[in-house]
Amino acid sequence: MRLLLVISLLGATSGVAVAQFPDAVRPGTRVRVWIPEPARQQEGPYRRQLVRGTVESVDGSLRLRVPGASGSLVIPRTSVRRLDVSRGVSRPASMVERAIGGALGGAITYALMNDPRRKGGPHYRTDWRAAGVGAAWGGGIGAAIGLAFPHEHWRRVIRR
Repeated sequence: MRLLLVISLLGATSGVAVAQFPDAVRPGTRVRVWIPEPARQQEGPYRRQLVRGTVESVDGSLRLRVPGASGSLVIPRTSVRRLDVSRGVSRPASMVERAIGGALGGAITYALMNDPRRKGGPHYRTDWRAAGVGAAWGGGIGAAIGLAFPHEHWRRVIRR
């Protein structure tokens, strides 16, 4: 009899734990939510719809204020496939990310385009030297783009 009582209590409390949202999801927080989509869409993740908005309230469901929409959107906790919380827009972080991507792209492009026997235009004795020059140019251009056009950074709090 006690075993049956313990099993039923564990089953009841696990359902409550699944239905709750993490502490990071509070009213006023900007979130990105992935919810199920019945049909595959051309762009975006497979059978998932991405919604961004500001949390109005959190209880058994998530109530979001979505920019450009009147009213609020209510999403049940069981429908949430993934939930990310905004860490804000950061120029330094965007600059570093874009600089790294630009450096990698520039290094690969210059190394592939290098021809030491070329008479005109830029040519380098080794592909490694070309990759170094390409990384410097790509990193600089990427850093400038990241500084001029920063983007929002996210932290995942729910993944199913």
